[in-house]
Amino acid sequence: MPDWRATRNLAGLDQGNFRSILGYAGESLVIGRALVAGYNLFFKAWRDSKYDAVLDHGGQLFRIEIKQSGDGKQISCTSGGRSGQQISRETASREVVLSPDDSEFLIGVHSMSGKCWIIPTEVVWLRKQASISTGSLDLYLERWDIFTSFPASLSLEDLRVGFRKRDLETLMKISQDLGLDEEPQLYINFPPRTRRVLHRREDWYVLKIWEKIFQYGQTQ
Repeated sequence: MPDWRATRNLAGLDQGNFRSILGYAGESLVIGRALVAGYNLFFKAWRDSKYDAVLDHGGQLFRIEIKQSGDGKQISCTSGGRSGQQISRETASREVVLSPDDSEFLIGVHSMSGKCWIIPTEVVWLRKQASISTGSLDLYLERWDIFTSFPASLSLEDLRVGFRKRDLETLMKISQDLGLDEEPQLYINFPPRTRRVLHRREDWYVLKIWEKIFQYGQTQ
């Protein structure tokens, strides 16, 4: 991937403005990357929309949240945060982990290289982390093919709707069709050293189903 750090803020903008500009730059980079991949991406018309763009493919519309990373090491996974000097620091934060009710995928982008991570919002929501290390997201790195290469037992609509609202029996059937033969647990491990306690076996299946879907694309 390219490295644009040598051209970072050559115009000498103050850091407050430049941080804001990086956010817009990240959104523009994702739009360009999606177009190069052959997808139609519609950009939000309202700044405070709960998602940033809509990716159109195969008759399905995927709501996309875009988060830029300045260092490429961490991706923010929250919405509703405060920004700007005019915001009182005494005001309670409204920051919450991204919800799959508001978007289907989070696309993280490194603004100094254009590198992208395409992550189901369900996965982000179940991990319950305000930010995620990109070192634990190799499965999602540059996976623009996820909308075109997935197991035949699933449909593009399945990827849009997700799995969190399926009952346990349905999740077990989907997992079986995907070749998942692990015993369900009330925890799950994320590389390199993170363990997340789960409250329901259904959540374990949702995370494992997404893992299988992304692994499928890697083996094709």
